[in-house]
Amino acid sequence: MDLTWRPLTKDDVPAITRLLAEAEKVDDTGEHFDEDDVAEWMDSPGMDLATDSLGAFDPHGAPVAVGTVEAPERVRTEDRITLNGVVDPAARRRGIGARLLRWQEERAAALHRARFPDLPGETQLSAYESVTSQRALAAAAGYRDIRWWNEMRHDLATLPEVPPVPAGLQVRPVTPELIEPLRVAHNEAFAEHFGSSERSPEIWTHWFTNPSHFRAEISFVVLDGDRIAAYQLAHFYPADAAATGHRTAYIGQLGTRAAYRRRGLGTLLLATGLAAFKEAGYAVAELGVDTANVTGALGLYERIGFVPVRRSVTAVKPIPAPGG
Repeated sequence: MDLTWRPLTKDDVPAITRLLAEAEKVDDTGEHFDEDDVAEWMDSPGMDLATDSLGAFDPHGAPVAVGTVEAPERVRTEDRITLNGVVDPAARRRGIGARLLRWQEERAAALHRARFPDLPGETQLSAYESVTSQRALAAAAGYRDIRWWNEMRHDLATLPEVPPVPAGLQVRPVTPELIEPLRVAHNEAFAEHFGSSERSPEIWTHWFTNPSHFRAEISFVVLDGDRIAAYQLAHFYPADAAATGHRTAYIGQLGTRAAYRRRGLGTLLLATGLAAFKEAGYAVAELGVDTANVTGALGLYERIGFVPVRRSVTAVKPIPAPGG
């Protein structure tokens, strides 16, 4: 194909939104994006579109493939850099995805060596089982599957019983003064979780509590005095509602600080949240879970009535040493 390769710009937002919609018709990932979602992705803190993005455009200026490289601002034991990309289904299996992936790996290696050269470095990508072309591309490029994830759903027609609140604790909705304490609690609760890095205030505001999708009124915390013991953050994405015809409350984050675990706070928050979702007019609740989660989250979700609807995998590849 006669393609022009160049970095992405904000002017590409409408065309990229259309590309993602075309891909979803084939890939069936359950993810839908409007222009606001794409603009938010392109505004991700720490990502410079001029150096960390690339697109292949046909002679009419339409994107055939787009990709980004997203490096975490803070790391713990390894520097794992995320590669995101999509190829128009009509242009797959022509080497376009492979070329995009090679560029992403080269850019990721440069970022790693400039930022954390003394730590192990890896590139990672995630793919749904349904996107067989992406799975094949990753395997051919030497990626190794290391983690499986379930997307799970709960029909709000039937709700679990809300258990009593343990003595000395209280449950309340999220209010503005809790946003920063929530970030601190989340960093602590997820310190040992796979793929989690410490979230800066900028990342927390952009991806976790952004008013465009975060719904504080159906998000809850368990408080021990003024200390957050556990929390559940809920999100709503208009593009999903437009595509499916119903409102979905997405549980993006559920966490309990280590000192408060094994007291039923996860069950309490989930049951409280599900009841609030239904009262607010949502039809279903969804969440994603690491099937090997160290705190046993998968079993918790199954017990409260969530069922798996899709599966995805995270695959990684070591970043070679210079000259390697």
